[in-house]
Amino acid sequence: MIAHMNISDSLAIRSFLLRFYASREVKILSLLYKVLNSKFIKVPFVKEIAYRLLVVPMAGWAVVGKPLAPGEIEIFFESIPDMKIAVGPCRCRIAHKSCDHNVNTDIVIKSGADIWLTLFPDDYSEISAEEAIAICKDSHREGMAQILYAHMDSMAKQHHFVVCNCCKDGCLPLLALQFYGHERYPFVRGAFEARVNNQLCQGCGTCVRVCPFNVRTVESDRAQAEGCFGCGLCASFCPSGATALIEK
Repeated sequence: MIAHMNISDSLAIRSFLLRFYASREVKILSLLYKVLNSKFIKVPFVKEIAYRLLVVPMAGWAVVGKPLAPGEIEIFFESIPDMKIAVGPCRCRIAHKSCDHNVNTDIVIKSGADIWLTLFPDDYSEISAEEAIAICKDSHREGMAQILYAHMDSMAKQHHFVVCNCCKDGCLPLLALQFYGHERYPFVRGAFEARVNNQLCQGCGTCVRVCPFNVRTVESDRAQAEGCFGCGLCASFCPSGATALIEK
């Protein structure tokens, strides 16, 4: 699979392919949004064709996503000295223009920062690690999950290029996950998972409402967290403090 190719972050081929993706990213996301909202996508064979031709190549091979828990954000941005970072408008929100969340949340890093700054100098500007952390924290408080994406990588080689602040009603990968189901959509699960203290849980359903991966449920007036991806939104928003993130 392309996702598992061992290509250095500095090699010309990776830079070329990432630049090619960046220049067409909004068009690709716009196409995916139109497909997901088409009446034809509900036809089983069309749904399967779109899954194999769009979802698997993009999310399984080309651009692989993994949620970061709140405690991981600072560690990530501060762990790489002199890492180049830039911020610009969310590509998903530009593509479909149907989300009211803050747009300026697309944090490109490493070679991604160089490429996006070069291609979109009017949209992206260089920022510090502290500013990136602040954007992620503000976005998390607004109900957005922080998802780290790698290019042509299963996360093993750490060819990361962007940290997206994703909402469940506007992020195209999350909308595709909701449509196809978390069992099929190729997200990489994070290093943490939610655990519920049944004695504290009030069964209010807040965790179900905020979970962008649609894995939280309430059964017999108690929250369930099977299959958690580890973004931490449920723990942050739980009004009774019943949900906590535990490292796997």
